[in-house]
Amino acid sequence: MLPLKSTSIIERRLNRHATTILIGGVFLTLCGLLFLALCTMPCDDKTYGLLSNDLSRSRSKAFWQQHFLAPSRDLKAFLVVIVISTPEKHEERDSIRETWLSQPPSNVLSKFVIGTHNLNVDVSQSIQREYTTHGDLLLLQDLTDSYKNLTAKLIRSLQWVDQNVDYKFLLKTDDDSFVKLGLLVRELQQKSDQRLYWGFFNGRAHVKKSGKWAEPDWFLCDRYVPYALGGGYVISSDLVHYISSNTEYLQQYLSEDVSLGTWLGPLKINRVHDERFDTEFVSRGCQNNYLITHKQSAASMRDLYNNLQMLGHMCKTETIKRESYIYNWNVLPSQCCARNDKILP
Repeated sequence: MLPLKSTSIIERRLNRHATTILIGGVFLTLCGLLFLALCTMPCDDKTYGLLSNDLSRSRSKAFWQQHFLAPSRDLKAFLVVIVISTPEKHEERDSIRETWLSQPPSNVLSKFVIGTHNLNVDVSQSIQREYTTHGDLLLLQDLTDSYKNLTAKLIRSLQWVDQNVDYKFLLKTDDDSFVKLGLLVRELQQKSDQRLYWGFFNGRAHVKKSGKWAEPDWFLCDRYVPYALGGGYVISSDLVHYISSNTEYLQQYLSEDVSLGTWLGPLKINRVHDERFDTEFVSRGCQNNYLITHKQSAASMRDLYNNLQMLGHMCKTETIKRESYIYNWNVLPSQCCARNDKILP
């Protein structure tokens, strides 16, 4: 037993700090209860840990501002532009910075996405210098940049945007695509920001079984599900959130545009086929009404941009190298896309 004098000293010290001890005890008890509540809470959305009845409201700005489980989305934009690039495409990125991304609208946030895993020292240092200079690279440090990882690269990009940006629309494009960004933004301001999937669609493409674009894991049918071609397409933020929240259930195919079309295939969404998206594997030519034109070299991007600045239009001479088509949503996909030479105004 402690001597009486020692017991008295301890009692006096406890009495002196009784309030502090009480407050601390209450705080620890509340923390414990909160921890138990979070551990037992049903979690349908594993990205954010939201209750099932919150999911329907999770697209609302008010929801993100008031829900304490929501991520901190400090960046704000109307449109997020994701340019899929590769480590060695420095010249292509510079040509975009000097042309269609040289004076972006103030409500646009743009990122060049690059996988940086397993890069050699010289390339890695070059990428770091570029990152420091421009601040517009989204570096995926645990992803090896290769064609076979392209769909994983898209998913990682969508997850980053979904978790870090408060926005309405996302444009995915490539580092060899030229975009009339201002006009694209103006048109988006007239569109609903719910369930939009906007691009140049194909519904009759046969499944590739050999070559660069072979899809060994595809077994759904003998044609791909209708999808917007990957040179450039726009999706609304709710669809990005849907993909980001369900990645563990999504089959990743080799082609990112085929994958996206397949993931969105069963959904009740607004698919908008637009001939002004020149986004196939080869360009259909040069038309002044194009919003996006794919397969452009760094030099041709500068030519198109200079034409816009000096002449007020993109093409010195309009050309048609490949016929376009209007997508027929009223027939089976195999009959959707009869090519013709009509270019929409």
